[in-house]
Amino acid sequence: MSNTRLVRAVLVGLVAVLGVSACSESGSDSRASSTVQSTTQGESSASIPADSPLAEFTGDDFYAVPEPLPTGAHGQLIRYEPLDRSGNADPALEAMGYRIMYLSESLAGVPIAVTGVASVPIAEAPKDGRPLATLAHGTTGIADECAPSKELTRLDMGLAIAALGAEFVIAGTDYEGLGTPGRHPYLVGESEGRSTMDAIVAAGQLPDADPGKRVAILGYSQGGHGALWASQVAADWTPELQVVGTFAGAPASETDVVFAAAPSLAGFAYMLVAGYAAAYPQADPALFLTELGLSRLDEVDTGCAGELIAGFSGTNPAELVRPEGPATEPWKSLAAENIAGSEKTNDAPTLIIHSQKDETVPIFFSERLLSRMCANGQVVERRVLPEGGHGAAALPAYQQALTWVQERFAADPPAPVNSC
Repeated sequence: MSNTRLVRAVLVGLVAVLGVSACSESGSDSRASSTVQSTTQGESSASIPADSPLAEFTGDDFYAVPEPLPTGAHGQLIRYEPLDRSGNADPALEAMGYRIMYLSESLAGVPIAVTGVASVPIAEAPKDGRPLATLAHGTTGIADECAPSKELTRLDMGLAIAALGAEFVIAGTDYEGLGTPGRHPYLVGESEGRSTMDAIVAAGQLPDADPGKRVAILGYSQGGHGALWASQVAADWTPELQVVGTFAGAPASETDVVFAAAPSLAGFAYMLVAGYAAAYPQADPALFLTELGLSRLDEVDTGCAGELIAGFSGTNPAELVRPEGPATEPWKSLAAENIAGSEKTNDAPTLIIHSQKDETVPIFFSERLLSRMCANGQVVERRVLPEGGHGAAALPAYQQALTWVQERFAADPPAPVNSC
């Protein structure tokens, strides 16, 4: 498929970007609702003793970052609070839910605080520690109010805890800059990957967590991009953990195509421009946006993805976004650098699930991703769902993925399918 046709195809899908916003953060699944109501690269906090003093947070503003930040390695837990203030576990799910804040690190090497949620089983842990699962979420927006841990209605966390919560320690990151200082580096792969891996390291420091070393990585939509990048950085960033499998559902893997489509979608382009400018000092928004566009860039800091897209729906994108912006350096190179699945990450299998009828993240994204991963020698299985748009396909995709994760952790796991 030519680049022109790729851009045309993705434009059709990205007009429906609200599907990305809703796909993995919310849902009507009753068990999901029940669940949520209830320094140096490669150096993580595995060396922190299990009995390190850490006080449960009892203040008024969980998201107020301590000044100065505590010293420590990335992945160190800063604070936590039970989602159920009574301190009781959800009897239906056999787990305790927590909101967490932990240390991570920006691409510039600066220590930062990141927030998220976590779940710890109440049953006694096995001798070799509990299995682990860490989740990367789909698009919510750039503003702090869009942090998933503030809304607590994420479909992915609800499904994961319902399926795995009795045995697994589970973490779900908000990502860098969502709920905490700075803008979220939207679709910046290494930032997503660091936040995702540091979240599960931090969750392992919660009361009675008793973490093991084996971890599964899961994500859908933007989270699919984040999960792939978490798998890519894991060997260097959290070398004490062994990745046993990575699920990438409808992954927004082709960042070069996403950027090429941006000049026709002003609101969506704003999340990209603001996010990349936050991560890369050389990414000058003036090279991507017109003068009028620059004057409106701060609108990303109020309202979440749906509101942002709606706010620009009556504006001609050509008035805000330079048509040559995606082809201008350094934007072109940065988009290419963040394509997911460009390197073989580890020997663990990857599962891709994508709906044939996805109009938000078009099916050819995962076609290109599969081809790239196969060429790199990665063990990868791709399943194509025959029905369901982007949001509707998230539920069956996650259900299949969670069964697949359980198989990967089985004492005698079945051999993974390889679609290459």
